[in-house]
Amino acid sequence: MRKITHIMGLATAGLAMATAALAADYQALRDDARVHSELLGASLAYLIDEGCPTISLRKLTFVGKALSLRSYAKGLGYSGGEVDAYVNDKTEQDRFRAIASAKLAENGAVAGNAASFCTAGRAEIEAGTFTGAILRGG
Repeated sequence: MRKITHIMGLATAGLAMATAALAADYQALRDDARVHSELLGASLAYLIDEGCPTISLRKLTFVGKALSLRSYAKGLGYSGGEVDAYVNDKTEQDRFRAIASAKLAENGAVAGNAASFCTAGRAEIEAGTFTGAILRGG
């Protein structure tokens, strides 16, 4: 019984270390300019899609860009699981949503005002930004 308890303790410690290592990887991914820029661009696109009824996501383009970014991160040495964990982490999603919301507000988008989100979306599309490339409509 004592041996099982010891093994369970080691397994728990190993899991805690793996979780801590993954959290450290989050910071490295946060600090990567391309990862940050493209995830922020995707967050902007999602918010515009939610706020403007005449603009929508180009789903195939979005998937292609997501796969390209995943491949890039894997090229930096991250596993697919680490990349997926980072992208799907609720705290990270909330963080990017907050940054994107602030950027949209700086550009004149007002919560509940669809026209202001449409204007911001059209500006992204016309400027040919990463965000604009994954949006369609106007």
